Amino acid sequence: MNALSRVVLVPIAALTMAVFAPAGWAVADPPPTQVITAVVVGPSGQPINGYQEDPGPGNVATVSDCTTPSPSAVAPDVYYCSPSAAGAGTCWPSTPGSLLCVDNPWDKRLHRVTYDGQLPPVQPTATPEPFALVLDDGTRCVLRNGGAWSGRPDGYVGGYGCGDSGGANPAVLCPENQAAGPCIDRSAPVWAVKVGRLGGPTTPLPPPQTRAVTTAWFAGGKAGQ
Repeated sequence: MNALSRVVLVPIAALTMAVFAPAGWAVADPPPTQVITAVVVGPSGQPINGYQEDPGPGNVATVSDCTTPSPSAVAPDVYYCSPSAAGAGTCWPSTPGSLLCVDNPWDKRLHRVTYDGQLPPVQPTATPEPFALVLDDGTRCVLRNGGAWSGRPDGYVGGYGCGDSGGANPAVLCPENQAAGPCIDRSAPVWAVKVGRLGGPTTPLPPPQTRAVTTAWFAGGKAGQ
């Protein structure tokens, strides 16, 4: 009986190790945030790299001020234009008197706005912000471009609108006082953001959740520059 017991127990022990040992192994770290520099307009001002021109998201197609760099630019002469209703937060010169502005990178859409005057040379800011993000749960978010958004009682404000909410709910949250910290924590290879609902200054809301950023898009210069 003892000999038989030893014969039977050996495979059971081996099976137990095979089944349960992996549970104690360290889980592989997620891959670093993928940072993409979008080059979407060619040297002649035409859409390239799979991007296409479509009608704009709003009914404002004429801009009045293109004298500042896009907050997402990592190259010279990528523009932010007013008013915000034109959706012209990240734009490249196209044909004379017009610019092509990116809507989002997953649909690869650009829309055209017209501008009366000369475009001054502009340089990127010291700390550009991505114009679009994908989070670890698949949520897609686009950088806020002006407009009146709801707030939160904990002092956070919306920096990116996510999903189909147009910036209302949910949102990537930023400290109301920018000196308190950036919207995106880039201190580790995997970037992180806080995500939560927006409401009002006295609306009870769940606390923000921390999400990893899987992909972030910045605005490169025109091809050939």
